[in-house]
Amino acid sequence: MTSTIPRPRAEVLADLEDTRARLQCLEKELASLPPALDPSPSPQPPAAAAVPQQQHPLSLREYKRYGRQMILPSLGLEGQLKLKRSHILVIGAGGLGCPVLLYLAAAGVGEITVLDHDSVELSNLHRQVLHSEERVGINKAESAKLGLEKLNSDVKINAHALPFTPSLFHSATTPSSILEPSFSLILDCTDNPATRHFLNAYAVAYGIPLVSGGAVRTEGTVGVFGLPLPSPPSTSSGSAPVDSESSTPPTHGPCYACIFPPSAPSPTPPSTELSPAERLLQEDLRAEKLALQGTGACSDEGVLGILCGQVGVQMGAEAMRVLLGVAKPTLHLLSPMSPSPLRTIKVRAQKPSCPACGTFPSLGDPSTLSTPSSRWATFLCHPEGRWEGWEDPLCEIPGVGSSSLKREGERRVRVGELAASLGSGARILDVRSKAEFGICHLDGSINVPFSSLLRDPSSALDLVSPSHSSSVPSTDSSPIYLVCRRGNDSLLAARALSRHLSTQPQAPQVELVDVMGGLTAWSQDVDATFPLY
Repeated sequence: MTSTIPRPRAEVLADLEDTRARLQCLEKELASLPPALDPSPSPQPPAAAAVPQQQHPLSLREYKRYGRQMILPSLGLEGQLKLKRSHILVIGAGGLGCPVLLYLAAAGVGEITVLDHDSVELSNLHRQVLHSEERVGINKAESAKLGLEKLNSDVKINAHALPFTPSLFHSATTPSSILEPSFSLILDCTDNPATRHFLNAYAVAYGIPLVSGGAVRTEGTVGVFGLPLPSPPSTSSGSAPVDSESSTPPTHGPCYACIFPPSAPSPTPPSTELSPAERLLQEDLRAEKLALQGTGACSDEGVLGILCGQVGVQMGAEAMRVLLGVAKPTLHLLSPMSPSPLRTIKVRAQKPSCPACGTFPSLGDPSTLSTPSSRWATFLCHPEGRWEGWEDPLCEIPGVGSSSLKREGERRVRVGELAASLGSGARILDVRSKAEFGICHLDGSINVPFSSLLRDPSSALDLVSPSHSSSVPSTDSSPIYLVCRRGNDSLLAARALSRHLSTQPQAPQVELVDVMGGLTAWSQDVDATFPLY
């Protein structure tokens, strides 16, 4: 094996210097040369062809938002576009309006106009789920707009703090969209008959379909009215029957008044036929009848909170059916606390003699037919803006009205006088319902519901006699103070007892005292800890 003999150090250093000099020469030579392309470039992908942007009828966000319902065969893109192009009018942003507005705005209805004159109260929140504690005190329409814009900013919301009354159409501040409507649909979410019938006449005059809902106590209704019929109904099963009053097939489904005719006003007898006392009696009997019938308002009759949700969602479903063009005239009855919580009724055909949608000779000229549009035009031209049969629900005291005026020999006091009389033999007769009495009542008061008092006034007087009412020392001559929730029924009850005593000559003299303002005034003026409901 041969061994490697190391070179001398001087020889290695000389070779290193030669190599460095040669490297410097090569670097100078390279720097003097022009730049050259790489002889073997890496392969590049071919340039992508320009893709033309496709125009879509919805924004990308809308496709994402509504995709879950657009994949349904019953809706699709075409149905979603119908919703987007729709403009609906919703009257009332309360118990029914809240779920209607929530679901229709979420579904993508393009434009929604809301009318409501009322303000949000704490007592609304158990059923009016669009409002919140933070918005108590502001207008309901404005509150609804705030909530809906947070839910879906793609929907246009118009809010108007206005009541839907005849005076609305004779005001310079009324929005033009109301005066010259082009709505796809109107939704009636009100709670009183007067507004319902006036709104129905408005819808009929302009040929706009109406979805109307109602919820009071534990019963609700949802109906589709004034719907244009695609073709004259045939005689086959399943079609609406032709009304017996006319052989002409109807072009529209029945309106609200066809199914729920307005109550005929009670005839007022000439003053010469009745004495003053008889007129007062007739007035009292009429007021008592109205009080027993109830106002239909949730604040007076009560309402199950979840019922409002059920009715509102059903109204929303019918509204979508109308906007998608698949609706039929129908009426649903909802009763969540009963064994049959939902029933659907086949409605009758349009009624030719209907006071709202019928055509009949005008009062002024029997030879001229009066149409809904002509009757509405006459109303618009009326200098006082009067609508026949209208009773303003915002002004009328439920069950009492003009009967609240004090009469000769009648004693009515404020709650302060009742407070001063407690402990000194005063007897208190509470004429609210048993359920309301169970919520709260004044100590020592006796409960006789208004309806029971009218049926048997003698028993009511017996219950507040000293022998029955032992909590406070009293005598037969101690006054009887009558109270109710707001002071309406108690006034009628006092007059009913007074009439009864006038027919009982042997009965002891009793002073009947009506407490004005009722327990609501008691809570506001005497005892702030007394519950309001």
